[in-house]
Parts: sequence; structure tokens; C-alpha cells
Amino acid sequence: MKKRISFFILLSVVFSCPVANAQPVEASDPGFVLLDVLLYRPLGFAVTVIGTGVFIGISPLTAFASIPYPHDAFIKTGNILVLAPGAYTFIRPVGDRSFPYVPPSYKRKRIVSDNDVPPK
Repeated sequence: MKKRISFFILLSVVFSCPVANAQPVEASDPGFVLLDVLLYRPLGFAVTVIGTGVFIGISPLTAFASIPYPHDAFIKTGNILVLAPGAYTFIRPVGDRSFPYVPPSYKRKRIVSDNDVPPK
């Protein structure tokens, strides 16, 4: 009985392991990778923290700006001050030079839906 249980556990572990798909690998400059790790990532982290503080500080003004249609001032302000530097710092692969970093479509997950209510 123990052999059967261990056999089924082994089968479930083997067949439930994810398989990595081949991804194209781009060659990156080793000098830029070093510069990215030592300078750009810590600087991006600092900009993300400062942007979050500014976002919190101006949120009352953003609330007033969200009153008229299209009601998306919080989304735009959050994208500019928090999400763009955060994606550049934490999501962007090391050595990638693109700013603002836009993750591939299979990695994107919508956080907020667009407001499709027409104005009155």
C-alpha cells in the first residue's frame, strides 16, 4: 500500500511540474548590466519611493481633478508617479534599456478597468 501511495505521489509531482517555454534571449552589453545593477536599480527604487510619497501627498488634489469626466486622474497619476518607475525597477529584465518598461502582454494583468460610462 505504501508503494502505491508513494508511486502516485511521485507521478503527481512529475506531471505537475511546469515546463519552461523557450524565450528568445537578446545579448546585452555587460557594461550596461553592471551600470543597471549598481546605479539604475537603486535610483529607480528611490524614484518609486519618492513618487509614492508625492502621489499620497497630492491625492486630495487628484480627487478634485477626478470629479469631471473621464474620472481617471488617479489612474493617470498613479501610472506616472508609481507604476512606471516601479515597473522599470522591479519588473524590467536586467540589461533591458527600454523606458517606460511595458511588460509583454502575457505578463500584464489589469488592475483597474476603464470607466465606460458616457457623460450626461
